[in-house]
Amino acid sequence: MGFKFTKSIKLGKFLKINKTKKGASVTVGGKDLKVTVNDKKKVKATLTGTGISYDTTLKNNKK
Repeated sequence: MGFKFTKSIKLGKFLKINKTKKGASVTVGGKDLKVTVNDKKKVKATLTGTGISYDTTLKNNKK
């Protein structure tokens, strides 16, 4: 298992920007519910402490 390096910047109480070697993401939410959107258009919603999460990929509507 390799090492991971993540740079996180907290902007206020409910917004965090994360940067890794492979991409970036934005997390919005508080203590109980968090929603993360990354640069690959993947969305993850998590109920903290319950083990429940929902993942989806946003569709690209280019014509």
